[in-house]
This record gives sequence, C-alpha cells and structure tokens, in this order.
Amino acid sequence: MSGVPPDVTGSWLHSFEEDTGTAQVYRPADHPFRPSRRPRRGLEFRPDGTFVERRPGPDDRPREVEGRWERRGPDRVDVSFPEERGRPFGITVVSRTRDTLTIEERRLDHGGDQATGEAERGGRPEGA
Repeated sequence: MSGVPPDVTGSWLHSFEEDTGTAQVYRPADHPFRPSRRPRRGLEFRPDGTFVERRPGPDDRPREVEGRWERRGPDRVDVSFPEERGRPFGITVVSRTRDTLTIEERRLDHGGDQATGEAERGGRPEGA
C-alpha cells in the first residue's frame, strides 16, 4: 500500500470464509455474519494504542486479552502483550475498505519478522 496509512482502528471479526492462502479477512464487528460453529477471532485497535484480541476460550466463548499496537510503517502494525499474556505479532495491511480489513500476519522474532498465520499462532497465548 502507498500514500496515507490505512486506518485500522475499530473492532473487527475474522471472516474466515473469505480468507485466501496468504491473507486473513476481517469485517466490522457489527457485520451480519451467517451462523457458524467455528468461533470468530476478534481484533480491536483503539486510537490510544490499546489492542484487544478476542480469542475463543475453552468453551468457545470469547476471551479478551489486552495488549498494545503500534504503527511500524505505512502498512505495518506490531502488537505486543504485557506479562507474557500472548506472543507478539505483526500485521501487514493488504487492503482496507469501509467494510473489510485484509491482513497478513507475521511472527515477531528476535532475528526479524517472519510470515505466519493464525493457525500457527493458535490464537492462544504462549504457554496456554
């Protein structure tokens, strides 16, 4: 992406039905999703830098884990969690429209960024 950085703020739910081989698609939290047996992961980017990840808990009800987000370039965002409540990760914004946020997730390692997917992260904090 070029030009003005895309605005990622807002509350987004994973629209896994629309994912591609490399990108994950998110829709606004008020999007009228069809019923699904699979719980939806949620991402919330607040303007003050607070990040909230809504992860499926053991009983599939969403469990909120709070962290911080920071822009790392025009189309890159890094997310971190305090007190080892989750593994830090990065996001590359592929596209952003009024009703979609399409991202590629990457793991943040000490040796540099690596591309990763939600399945690899497991959507769970380390040690869980």
